[in-house]
Parts: sequence; C-alpha cells; structure tokens
Amino acid sequence: MIVDERMGAISAVRTKDEVNAIPLLIKLIAAQGHRGTDVFVVATSSESLITNDLQEIAELQRSNSAIAYNSIRSPFGGALDPLVLKEHSAVVECDYLDLDKSIYGLVEYLATEAPERSLARLVSNVDGQYSIALLSGEEIFAARDPVGLKPLYYFFDSELAVISTERKGIWSLGIRDAMTFPPGHVWRLGRQHPRSIKQITPQKISRRNSDHISEDLGHLLKKSVGERASGLGEVAVSFSGGLDSSIIAHLLSGLDIKLRATIVGVDGHPSFEWAQNAAELLGLDAEVREYTLEDVEDAIKMCIFRIEESNPVKVGVAIPLCWSASLAREIGTRRLFTGQGADELFGGYHRYLHALAEGGREALHNAIFESVRDAHEVSYQVVEQATAPEGVTMLHPFTDWDLIMLGLSIPGSLKIQSPEDSLRKLILRKASVDLGLPKKIAEVPKKAIQYSTGIDKCIKTLARCRGLKTQDYLKTIFKEEFAGIQLC
Repeated sequence: MIVDERMGAISAVRTKDEVNAIPLLIKLIAAQGHRGTDVFVVATSSESLITNDLQEIAELQRSNSAIAYNSIRSPFGGALDPLVLKEHSAVVECDYLDLDKSIYGLVEYLATEAPERSLARLVSNVDGQYSIALLSGEEIFAARDPVGLKPLYYFFDSELAVISTERKGIWSLGIRDAMTFPPGHVWRLGRQHPRSIKQITPQKISRRNSDHISEDLGHLLKKSVGERASGLGEVAVSFSGGLDSSIIAHLLSGLDIKLRATIVGVDGHPSFEWAQNAAELLGLDAEVREYTLEDVEDAIKMCIFRIEESNPVKVGVAIPLCWSASLAREIGTRRLFTGQGADELFGGYHRYLHALAEGGREALHNAIFESVRDAHEVSYQVVEQATAPEGVTMLHPFTDWDLIMLGLSIPGSLKIQSPEDSLRKLILRKASVDLGLPKKIAEVPKKAIQYSTGIDKCIKTLARCRGLKTQDYLKTIFKEEFAGIQLC
C-alpha cells in the first residue's frame, strides 16, 4: 500500500499560441501556499526545478505547459521531486493508494502505457485517495480518484486550461468559474471536459439475510482499516464516542500499532464527557482538547478560507476535524482515521427518515445513493481542505470502494426500520457488535459532529452577537476572507 508523506497542492497550466504558462502557474502556486511553501517542484516540457523560492520559477524558460507541486516538507522524508516517467513527468497528491508498491512504484505503473490510458487504468483498477497531473511533451493529463477524496478543480476555454487542488488557485487568475473535477475522471487539458472512467453507480439490492450481510460487512471493515494502517507504526482516530469512530477505533486497537484518540469540543458541552467515557470503555489512550467561543470564532475564519465556502453545515463539520488534525499533529501523529462516509452509506442522517416517510423504500434507496455519490462535494473535499494545512493525512475506511459497493446493495430495511427509527444504521450496529464493539457504544444515537462538539451552537451565538442570521454571518466572513480575490 502507498501511504505518502507529502501534503500539498497541484497546479497545472496549458496555454495556446504565445502565452507563457509560467507566470500563471506561479499565481496558482502562491494562492495555495497555505498548503505548503517548504518546497516547490515544477516541470515543463523542457526542464524541471526543485526550489523554495518562487522567483526561481519565474526564471524558467517560456513554456505553454507546466505542472507544479508545492508542499510541506515531511519530517519523515518522502518523495519531493517530480516523478520522472521515462518521457513524462508527474506530480501526485496521494494520501493512500491500494497498490503494492512504493510511491516510485507508481512511476512504473503509469509508464507502461500512453498517459491517458495509464491514468484510466489506475482509476479503473486501484482504490485510493489521490489526484495526479501528468506532463507528456506539451500535453497535460489529470485524474482524480473515483470517490473524490482528494479535491481537484478545473477551468478551460479556447485559450487556457487549468487545474488546481483548490479553487482559490483558479480564482487567483481572475477566473470565477472554477469547476469541480469529477471523481473517477481523466482529462487531457483543453480537450473538452474530463472523461468518465469509473463512478459510483446504483447497485442491485441483495436478498441475503442480515447475518450474512453483517459478516461480509465486518470482513470488509477489517480489511479497509487494516489496509490503510498497513506499515504505519502510530496513528490517531478522530473520536466522538459515536458508532462510526468507535468501530474504527476498536478495529485499529486490534492491530499491532500505537493508537491515540483525539477528542475535541467546546468547553462544557455534554457530549464531550461521553466521548471521554467511551474512550475509556474502549481502553483508548485519549488526547483531549477543549475550546472556547473565541477559539470557535478564530476557527470559523480559518476554515472558511480553507474550504472556500460559507455553508453552515460544512463550516460546522470542518472546524472539529481541523481541531482533531491540529491535535494529532501536536502529539506527533501524522495519520488520522475518521468515520466519515458511514452516515451517507448506512442511513445515518435524519433526513433519510423523511425520505422513507414520504416516498417509501425506493425513495430511501435513492436518497442514500445520491448522498454517497455526492459526498465528495458535501463532505470529503471539506474535510481534506480543512485539514491539509495541518500536515496530517486523513484516512476514511468507510470510503473503501468495495465497502461502498456492498453498502449500496444492502436493503434500506436493514439500515432504517421505520420513519420513527431513532437509531438508524441498523446493519452497521449489528456488524459492529459482531466484531466485538460493546453494545453500549454500538447503540449510541446518531449526533452530527457539529452538534456533538458544540460547534453549531457557538456559530449561532456568534452570529447573534453581530445581529445576523447564521448564514449571513458566515457569508460576511467569506467576503472578508476573499476580499482580495474580489469574488463577492
């Protein structure tokens, strides 16, 4: 398994005629500097450069095509140069790749065929969380993992094609319409839109009984956790005491690995105490950090800048996970496991009850599929962008491709019993108990992270202090944070 130690941002520019791509590339790199300025790696069709000085990039020869990666230098080492693929160069933003090779083994994997074909083969066959830009001659190719765990954005018109790990890179060029690079797609920059290779699609509903499904689910959960922890000596889990993070923590604790739990929340919030009790019940070594209303206010500004949105739910999710990543970094742990993806897949959200009540089982099935399909926009991009500047890799076992396919095939009746079902996620609770999770924890009711940590209440309080509604308050901060880019 490839678990890379780099955290940073990809930039790529393809221009036409006499337009030099280098000055545009520098703007993209600078706009994403919060993701790392320790080292910049750049490749054009004629040369490559590794530097910590943006000015040196400006001295490169004129080129119509250039790719770059700016990163935080890892204390553990790791590849920081453009990967040379015979006649090609590539920059890779990769947290996890289910490929039994080193990061340089990826070079061999991608070099066996023409660039677009090799990227399509990777997307089709290899599970992981990654985005890649590959330069071949004057042509640039890009790919994003099928679940959409690593963010990537793009823009093109008749004169210019650009990709950027974050929208602010494209915004820095004066381009407002940064589009989300679709998960599971490959793109030859400037040639129409990205091409679909592998996407999440509806699955045929299984007719097996709950015992068999629970057994398969437990097997895939253990496999997913084990693969993502493979080769790691120490990891942490973002822990709330709820079902999702608890089963991940329980499975990690059974591995030969040092495990820490990070527990964050607003001072005095009742769920904060339960998380600590649950950690003790599971025998976890917990690191606890409490935050004040003032801390929340600071975090709102920081997270809105990072996630590039003012949506209250997304901001509420970003803040505690950002705190967890920061705490993991402080204790020297660079890998942080989460329970992200379980609620979408197993019917955890309260809105699923409305879908079931109003449209029956078919409506519930469709609602779950759409949530899983769109989770990259709603959740994964938010989590990654909020936490990447902390230099901590977030790993999400519930987003394993095989686990997603199984989850989408499970009947809704095994996830939600009725429109009055207060627990939900029934089959996941059963599988967790079968795997040895204490029933007291497995039956804890679902509570969204922004509520369980007290973030949502704090945001509303801060909005009232300004005499604003929550949405208007967050929009005001967004305008303040991006005033220099003139998007608002």
